[in-house]
Amino acid sequence: MNKHHNSIAFSLTLIITDILAIIGAYSLAYILRVKLSDAPVVEYVAAWPYFLSLLSLIPFILILLVLLGTYSQNKNQGRFGQLTRIILGAIGAMLFLITIDYFSLDTIFPAKLIPVYALGFSILLLATSRSILYSLRWWWLRQENNLKQVIIVGDNNIARDIALGVDRKNSGYRVMAVIGDKRFKFTTHRQFNEAVKDKAPDVVIQVASSRTPTIDPDLLQYSLENYAEFKFIPSDVSDLPNKIDFEIFMNDILVMNIQQTPLAGWGRIAKRLLDILASGLALLLLSPILLFIAVANKLILGKVIFHHTRLTRGNREFQIYKFQTVRNDLNGLTPEEAFRKLGKPELIKQYRANGDALDNDPRYGKWSQFLRKTSLDELPQFWNVLIGDISLVGPRALIPQELNQYNQKHLILNVKSGITGLAQISGRRDLPWEERRKLDVYYVQNWSFALDIQILLNTAWQVIVGRGAQ
Repeated sequence: MNKHHNSIAFSLTLIITDILAIIGAYSLAYILRVKLSDAPVVEYVAAWPYFLSLLSLIPFILILLVLLGTYSQNKNQGRFGQLTRIILGAIGAMLFLITIDYFSLDTIFPAKLIPVYALGFSILLLATSRSILYSLRWWWLRQENNLKQVIIVGDNNIARDIALGVDRKNSGYRVMAVIGDKRFKFTTHRQFNEAVKDKAPDVVIQVASSRTPTIDPDLLQYSLENYAEFKFIPSDVSDLPNKIDFEIFMNDILVMNIQQTPLAGWGRIAKRLLDILASGLALLLLSPILLFIAVANKLILGKVIFHHTRLTRGNREFQIYKFQTVRNDLNGLTPEEAFRKLGKPELIKQYRANGDALDNDPRYGKWSQFLRKTSLDELPQFWNVLIGDISLVGPRALIPQELNQYNQKHLILNVKSGITGLAQISGRRDLPWEERRKLDVYYVQNWSFALDIQILLNTAWQVIVGRGAQ
């Protein structure tokens, strides 16, 4: 069985184990609530009809899991990302079954607690079965006979770095040949075939160089003829957009469609709906806290709201709102200007070197430090979300002067700025400025609805524990 078929077999195994996990979860919930509990049920449903009803709805649940991205093979999503998708899938399956039960003429759940129990069992069984499967797959792919054989064509530092990375232990790959200036100067298809005539690669990687800046047609043809994956790496990887697809243009012309972000179409609509619902609900529920902070700010600082010009999608300027925390006489000044006015210019270098933060920033009193430590100063930004200036999740909204210094500013501004983002949950202010911007670019180029949920959950946890807050 080749490695492509192994990947298909693994995906099918995932589907089968998910079906078993869901059936097992709802069966355990039925046994726990109906068979083992003495509490009365709403309407008795025998085990066999309950099982058949559940079995008939499994295909629809699988479709839901696919749509939620639980079968995504994206290696960058990490364990927390996989767990988030599993939780979303389990919740989605529960809501789907509750909806069907509500509209169905025949009762599916004999008791209201069954879906609740099943949700917990689903998350546990799905997470456990997937953890076991991924561990077995990780072990199997790293056995000597199962390593993907790689040929790298390139003669620059990028090719060297790829070769070193691919050849490291536990990568799942093994370098068969590196064809470059020092080992073999690749110039023609015939010479390339001579260099690899005794090899059967699974992956061919071409690294662009000044001599071959575009995809080499002979190399691509070789990969097609030998059923090998073909990967092309431009000389500057950061210049490669994230989403590339193809479409038929003007009836008969195949064109490459390049998008800087997958946040488009229905995804953009869904994100906006979440922003409106969540921000509106937050403003309503938090109104007593907002009122209390507003009164306290007026009494302590003399000013309630701070507003400042920031950038969002499409390089558009807007006014961001926060509770006032800086001293009134320093309002509107840059950190550099404020420290000079305070007679402490020596703090400027320390402030920037520490990721735009100081442990005891003299610009803030105890009340202001409390607001910043708990992130309560950012609550008015829910209004910015509601009116569409920013989103709940996105790159940090920066001032124009600051963001204009970044040479990939255009990549970040392909989506709306956000209250929280990938940079915040990856260390918040503990990361250097450049690293935070790289994470912003990664978010823009790898957006997904599940990633937004993951960031929101992680942000809530970090606010609770106070990690990295300012």
